[in-house]
Amino acid sequence: FTLNGAMVDMSRNAVMNLKTVKYMLRKMALMGLNAYMLYTEDTYEISNRPYFGYMRGRYTRDEIRELDSYALMLGIELIPCIQMLGHLATTLRWTDTAPYKDTANALLVGADETYSFIEDMIKSISGSFTSRRLHMGMDETHDLGTGKYLDRFGYRERKDLYFEHLAKVTEIAKKYGFKPMMWSDMFFRMSAKNIPNFSDYDMRTILPENIGDSVPEGVQQIFWDYYNPNEEFYAVNLDKHDILGDNTMFAGGIWCWSGHTPLFSRSIRNTIPALEACKKKGIKEVIATIWHNGSESNLIMSLAGLAMYADYDYKGGYFVDSIRKTLDISCDACYDEFIATEEVEYPHGTNLGGGTSRALLYNDPLLGMVDKHLNGIDTRKFYRNVSLKLAEIGNSDDAFKPAFDVIKALCSLLENKADFGIRLKKAYEEKNIRQLAALAKECEIIYKKTDKLRKLHRKSWMKYNKSFGWEVHDIRYGGILMRFDTVKDKLLSYVAGEIDYIEELEAKKEFFGSSAIYEKAENPFGGDFLWYQYQSYVTAGRL
Repeated sequence: FTLNGAMVDMSRNAVMNLKTVKYMLRKMALMGLNAYMLYTEDTYEISNRPYFGYMRGRYTRDEIRELDSYALMLGIELIPCIQMLGHLATTLRWTDTAPYKDTANALLVGADETYSFIEDMIKSISGSFTSRRLHMGMDETHDLGTGKYLDRFGYRERKDLYFEHLAKVTEIAKKYGFKPMMWSDMFFRMSAKNIPNFSDYDMRTILPENIGDSVPEGVQQIFWDYYNPNEEFYAVNLDKHDILGDNTMFAGGIWCWSGHTPLFSRSIRNTIPALEACKKKGIKEVIATIWHNGSESNLIMSLAGLAMYADYDYKGGYFVDSIRKTLDISCDACYDEFIATEEVEYPHGTNLGGGTSRALLYNDPLLGMVDKHLNGIDTRKFYRNVSLKLAEIGNSDDAFKPAFDVIKALCSLLENKADFGIRLKKAYEEKNIRQLAALAKECEIIYKKTDKLRKLHRKSWMKYNKSFGWEVHDIRYGGILMRFDTVKDKLLSYVAGEIDYIEELEAKKEFFGSSAIYEKAENPFGGDFLWYQYQSYVTAGRL
């Protein structure tokens, strides 16, 4: 590959500080990687737009220039990766954006204010980055034209709005000397609206032969996918991209967005077939996306996945011993220790699925939104054994230790918390007063372990990221602490005979999301669990 590197998400609350980005750049340079996309939805400065990135830890233009110079010194191209249509909810929340807001996530196509806003974006980017590549985003704009646009202009086909907007933003980008690129998923989604159970880049999709005529000349397409282990899937879709233009780039993923620990096995399972297809199809540019949905994970851990991308490039295949050497030489780190952290996610005995630890951490102890999925799983034994294994790793005083410490503390907490609601419900139904009193006492243990996890997570956050965004985790951990304070109070009142029943424990527990899906599912933590986040586990009400 002539271009190989990372796209790092700086937009989901965690904005890496300059020291961490520079560390990643050095290690990537030692691996032989040569590209770093800075994914910033609203986390960069626009001088005349004070609410753009307000209180979000946005990079100043001077900070980006500093990173740009540092990357160039190492032979790495720092590439701006922004959004010019969707994925802008964090800035569109402000009243000041009303003139160019269509929906909660998308800009108002056709409004003069929209293109003034976009030109201000590109002016800021132009003065900060040396690279003349510009990633314009343009992905997942499913609600385009359904908000203020509908009120002001009436209904129009989404594809017409999309292509009209694409032409305008491309023109602005080229005006400032940029060579634009974009995610390609919307071309496939717009071409497949009648396909049942459609998923992104569905192999059943047939692109219209003339669709490429609507793509402005010179706009590079980026085919992204992180979900499929099937080489044919990638090969078929790479061929389809020929209709959209030349020099398709492929973007895979290092799975850091499902919780506190990366899913390395999933990354490997879905990346190697993709890179094989890229190699055979002559694709010359690839990137590893490192998203941060939920922002629990420390993205510094992704360097183990980047070692895989780098080693594949130089060796032409997947060789785990060679990847071990790549990570050891570049980062002075043990690859197998990184892989071992993933075990926290699989109390159900398979490395399929993901997001399990997130579900178990945030699962409310009284409501038990995911309790029914744990039937027959001895989580206490599982997390006790994993804790013993993790105690032996990640102990060297280096750049990664704070990240390992967070995962260890999470595992220790889940030893008590994962099945707490199940044990609580059982003791309550059996009217086992002695056990309920013991569970009230265990609330104190869980409280202390949660607070330890919070403090270690905070320490690692402040090492790797800007301070902004941590407030979300104070709120989340604070919620867990207060809920166990409430549980303890309720249990002591019930045991003392001060209350006759506990309402939440009287209610019947259901599967999370769908009984039809999970009653016969082999994996009790598959499907929905990957996508639902904090707010779905803590309450059935509105948060």
